[in-house]
Amino acid sequence: MRTLIALAAAGWAALAAPATAQAPDYPTRPVRMVVPFAAAGTADIVARLVASCMAPFLGQPVVVENRGGAGGTIGTDAVAKSAPDGYTIALHTVSSAVLNGFLYKNLPYDIRRDFAAVSQVGLAPNVLAIRAEIPARTVQDFVALLRAKPGGYSYGSSGPGTILHLSSALFTRMAGVEATHVPYRGEGPAINDMMAGNIDFMINVIPALLPFVRDGRFRALGVSTAQRVPLLPDVPTIAEAGLPGYETYIWHGLFAPAATPGPLIERLADAAVKAVREPGCRQRMVEIGVDPVGSRPAEFTAFWDQQMRYWGPVVQASGATLD
Repeated sequence: MRTLIALAAAGWAALAAPATAQAPDYPTRPVRMVVPFAAAGTADIVARLVASCMAPFLGQPVVVENRGGAGGTIGTDAVAKSAPDGYTIALHTVSSAVLNGFLYKNLPYDIRRDFAAVSQVGLAPNVLAIRAEIPARTVQDFVALLRAKPGGYSYGSSGPGTILHLSSALFTRMAGVEATHVPYRGEGPAINDMMAGNIDFMINVIPALLPFVRDGRFRALGVSTAQRVPLLPDVPTIAEAGLPGYETYIWHGLFAPAATPGPLIERLADAAVKAVREPGCRQRMVEIGVDPVGSRPAEFTAFWDQQMRYWGPVVQASGATLD
């Protein structure tokens, strides 16, 4: 996965100039960026940051519009049916761009057919954290506890079929252990219940759990990406700590309706790539726990397809459905 991100970072400059030349008059009015989730969430924060940073490179405002509901499917459907003129794009997460296609059986759109990838803008690593009272210091220690007491430990998530649920389900499946899933309406209640001792562990984005790791209430055992992360430099990856091949994260990317002309997609990608490489924007993304990426359409499409292949079997094995 990280190889695809590296290729994206290396290849954008060579393609930027031709794309701009092919769409000299675009855009001539504001671009609408639809976020298929409620305001104030991480996706909304990333969208507003990227939109403000893209605007100078497009020469037009990028206006964020939240169209939440039904797990992101309402806003996604609206963009799928929008005019493919480059003036309506979506900021998707792995949930709306990948997982929903496996979780919902009767969607009014086909995410892979009805959308074109523009640019992956960011990636948020997750961390496996346990209650500090649990006597495990490493991933291997914790796996041994889980194996000794099948179903006796529980993990929380922000709901069935969410990336937090599936990340933990993948962890237990790869480790060959059983644990009880306790779904909540959002990550906040799950964190509160973990502090209260009602659940035992969670895999979540680092910023959400970092304060509790730092004050000693939670213990971080492993990060979910292929490399260690600066926010937790002494915490190994889950892969290096005993589960080779384990890799999950929440990513954010820009998409356009599938019939959007190639030159317009390239023009949008130019602005997105330049935006997330602008030092001020880059720093603000890092501060909210999102690693800036910035990829070209071809690289992002390859990454998207890889994510489809990766998560499809995980969703199927979890048994999660949202219809």
